[in-house]
Amino acid sequence: MLKLDFGSVNEAEPSRRRLLQTGAAFAAAGVASVSAPTNAEARTGGGKADIVFRNGPVYTVNGGREWARTVAVMQKHIVYVGDDAGVRSFIGPKTRVVDLAGRMLLPGFVEGHIHPIAGAVVTRGVDLQYDTREEMLDALKAYRAKLGQAGIVRGFGWRYNAFPPTGPRKEDLDQIWPDTPVFLVGIDGHSAWVNSKTLAIAKVTKATKDPLPGYSYFERDPAEGEPTGYLVEPPAMFPVLNAVSPFTTGYIADSLAQWLPKASAAGITSVFDAGLLVLPEETGYELYQDLERKGKLPFRVVGSTYHNNPAIDPAPIAKALRRRFNSELVQAPVLKLNIDGGEAQRTAALLAPYSDDPSTSGETLVPPDQFKDIIRRADRAGLNIHIHSYGDRANRLSLDAFEAAIKVNPPRDRRHTLAHLIFVSPDDLPRFAKLGVTAQFSAQWSVADAYWQGVMRPRVGARAEQAFRTGSILRHGANISLGTDWPAAGYYSTYKPLDAIEIATTRRELNKPDQPALVPLDERISLEEAIRAATMGPAYQLGLDQKIGSIEVGKLADLIVLERNLFEVAPHDIHNTKVLMTVMNGQVRHEQRS
Repeated sequence: MLKLDFGSVNEAEPSRRRLLQTGAAFAAAGVASVSAPTNAEARTGGGKADIVFRNGPVYTVNGGREWARTVAVMQKHIVYVGDDAGVRSFIGPKTRVVDLAGRMLLPGFVEGHIHPIAGAVVTRGVDLQYDTREEMLDALKAYRAKLGQAGIVRGFGWRYNAFPPTGPRKEDLDQIWPDTPVFLVGIDGHSAWVNSKTLAIAKVTKATKDPLPGYSYFERDPAEGEPTGYLVEPPAMFPVLNAVSPFTTGYIADSLAQWLPKASAAGITSVFDAGLLVLPEETGYELYQDLERKGKLPFRVVGSTYHNNPAIDPAPIAKALRRRFNSELVQAPVLKLNIDGGEAQRTAALLAPYSDDPSTSGETLVPPDQFKDIIRRADRAGLNIHIHSYGDRANRLSLDAFEAAIKVNPPRDRRHTLAHLIFVSPDDLPRFAKLGVTAQFSAQWSVADAYWQGVMRPRVGARAEQAFRTGSILRHGANISLGTDWPAAGYYSTYKPLDAIEIATTRRELNKPDQPALVPLDERISLEEAIRAATMGPAYQLGLDQKIGSIEVGKLADLIVLERNLFEVAPHDIHNTKVLMTVMNGQVRHEQRS
């Protein structure tokens, strides 16, 4: 068996060259099968495959056996990984043979943090991803002409860099829609921009108390105390939305149905749903399972109980959802917690005060002692815990809580995760590996874009130059998982794993190959590391690493065909590579025919 040597994990470009050389050596050597099928696997379908992919390259993400030429699939499983000669016995008269002809076969992408239902719903209105207030207002006026009469105006994606720290104001919307409620979600999903009509229907006035003072609140005019139309964090946002025009189940189901083919076209075969948000969790998982029963769910869902209310104990709710939803494709075994918010609103919990407002270092959603108690009890109950954790103080509190739970609870196979990790103290970088905590990144955020320059840097000063420590945490030996957090973002919203894979290796914006990379430069990771972080990394996070995440005999047939070998593509062109075919559970879910 050919042994692969990739050398240092820090040298992205040399590692890329070594992989190309190794792949060429594999092809030249005519290596025999990576793994032979077992007798039990060969019995399926009389030993003949349903699909054979041949004439690779096949990048397996199987450590030590990364390259192959051919893969055979019977029903839901991979039964052969090897060379073209060895697969011949699996080809029968009904076998579909896919000639890769140099195109690349990869494991299906596993999304480590995304909001499929919420994203499908909130992105359905007017898109406001523009750099200036004036451009957004022009887009809203054009949308008014297109929309005509409506009961409510919805939209998504307004960017913080277009507004002062106090956020957008209701008066701009009042001039366009004086009599129609407007609800526009910010690009990160942590704020909303509404007009006076919306505030009036929701009965939000100067006398209305903030849901969680210092964390979730209604921005107010300093002179009069009147709400300005800027709602910060979900506890302030969703009661207003539900008072004005809650999303109906039919609207949600239709929105999701429109988005699912896009997910398959992006190569997504499994997801961690990090919060349903727009409907009750039981209803959301029932929606997923209804699609599963109809054969229309194109990815497996590992879901969560989303908790952002300090007055509610989430552990019993999470245990009940875990018991109730445990089908083949839809499970809900994770407790999702928020410890803090985001730096744009100064709700990310920092170790030192904000540079542009030294009076605050950010509030935690839950008091640290209560937070630690929730984690201890949830961990004892066998729940895996996934925490939204932005600031360096938030990450330290989260790691402390995990460490305390591990000390007092019985040993088990824990798969806890900290998500986003915008700022991590150097002292805490080794703790992820030490505690077995997965570090989940939305790698496409790690660029010096207009948000980083216009919002993050003013908020936190020089700390902005120490953000997104992906490479450091990986070098310390931790598991890394990529997830886009779609629809949430700092500057632009994407659900495409290839976008995140490219930026993880470049730390530059898409289509800007000459842009200076975001420092520290050694936080870039190699292409093979980024692919692993989009496949095996999140598969391990979700406890599915024995079933998916790599191309190995016995694993589920979650596979994607790319039009080009990523290791032969210019780093800045990875995101332009098309996904030609997506297979999940042995079924073709997307195919682009030439």
